[in-house]
Order: sequence, then structure tokens, then C-alpha cells
Amino acid sequence: MFLDLLAQTIVTGVLVGLILSLASIGMTIIFGIMRIFNIASGDLVILGCYVIFWLNAVFALDPIIGFPVAILVGAVLGAGLYYFLIRHIVRTVGLRSLMVLFGVSSILSNSMLVAWEPLTRTVPVFYPNWVVAEVVIPGNKLLPAIVSVITTIVLLVVLNYTYFGRSIRATVSNWKAASLVGINVNKIYAAGFTIGITLTVFSGALISLVYPIEPYGGLPFSLYAFTIVILGTVGDPVGCLVAGLIIGLATSFTGSYWTQGMAPAVSYIILVLTFLIRPEGLFGKRR
Repeated sequence: MFLDLLAQTIVTGVLVGLILSLASIGMTIIFGIMRIFNIASGDLVILGCYVIFWLNAVFALDPIIGFPVAILVGAVLGAGLYYFLIRHIVRTVGLRSLMVLFGVSSILSNSMLVAWEPLTRTVPVFYPNWVVAEVVIPGNKLLPAIVSVITTIVLLVVLNYTYFGRSIRATVSNWKAASLVGINVNKIYAAGFTIGITLTVFSGALISLVYPIEPYGGLPFSLYAFTIVILGTVGDPVGCLVAGLIIGLATSFTGSYWTQGMAPAVSYIILVLTFLIRPEGLFGKRR
């Protein structure tokens, strides 16, 4: 019995961690390129959840069919936010970017409250479960975990083996030097921000298969994403994937052996310990 519960907890933690890591990768890309922390991350995740919920409730579409729609919504929203707001503050210092994104967060959460009412929603899923040695692998967690891993691999290939990816890495390293060698830094900023927002909204589409949805439910996901980014080293997508597994396991063990309601608190404790013990993250170099 003990071993069965332990194995089930580990499997659930790994699957949840892989799903949560995608939102943090979106956050770390934006910060790595533009040095802006997207504090609206959690509300963008909830927006992605509602995209899938709405398509399912109104058109009875399977969530898999709704994934491309969530990607499109994220891309349009990301490009719009950049050209109307972010490009005017991208190189400014201080709290301006945080205040702007806090405003975006407030507008998103209240708009979703008006559109979908303060009710807890769920997306009905009927994917088959897999049973291996008494351990249940839920289909509603396995599918989004696989999609998250595939998305991350595609992103890493683009970042490491294409001219566009090399341009992003050059801009992250030194935007002034990148502009001197002919890289259009403003286009890289626009593309990087749009990709980051798109990944965040898309992660919400995946999360909708696992968690219930409510308009003001974004705060825990912002906390998870921020913790994963800091723990995995800011600007490192691979680090986010590893840190996501750690946070997923931590929340899973909290739910199995304590109470699921304390999972965000455990994540916050991990964040504080990271700041105190290894502020550069797991893969950062000590100064």
C-alpha cells in the first residue's frame, strides 16, 4: 500500500511538473530577452484554460482540436501587447514594466470574471487511463505532459539550431553588440515576447485538462512559474524543465501526504530557500 501510494505520487508529480514547466519557459524567455518579469503569467494561463472550456462548451470540440486555437489567441495577444504597450517600455528601468503588466493582469482577470462569471469550471475529458503495476497514469495528465515535452523540444531546436534562435541568444547576451552585427533587436524583442505569451496561454490550454478553472485562479500558477524560473535559473528553458519536475513532485507529495491546499505554500517555501541558499538557481554560475 505504501509503495503503491509512493509510486502513484511520483508519477503524478512528474506529469504535473512537465505541464507546469511550459508556462515557466514562456516567462523565462521574456525575461531572458527583455529583462521583464511577466507577472500576468497566471492570468494568461487561466485565459488559455477558458479558451479550451469555451470551445468545448459551445462547439463541443475536443481539447486537442482547441490547442491550435489557444496558440493563435496567445500569438495575437502577445503581438498586440508588445506593439501597443511593451515596446514603449522595453528598455526602461524601474517598476514601469511591472506596473504595466500588473494592469494587464487586472484587466484580464476582471474581463474573464465578466465573461464567465465567478464560477468554478472544468473541462470534461474522456481520455483512457493506463495502469502499470497498480499505478494509474491518468490520460488527462499524460496527454498534456507529452504535448508539453514535444513543445519544449521544438523550442530548444529552434533556439539552438536556427538563425532566429542564434539571434535571440545574441540579443540575450548583449543587445548592443547584436545590433552592431546586423540583428534587428526590435524584431527579436517582438518575436521573443510573442513566443513567451503564446507558450503561457498554450500551457493554460494543457492545464485546463488537469485543474478546475476560475477567473481569479491565476495567482497559484504565477507563483509556480516564478518559482520554477528562479529555481531552474533565469533564462534557461532546460533548467525550467528540471525545476518543473521538482515543483511537480513537491506539490504531488504535499497533496498525497498532507493536503493539496498547501501546495502553493510549499512552492513558496522552495522559492524562499532558493533565494537564501542558491539565488543563481540550480544551473547558474556562482559569482
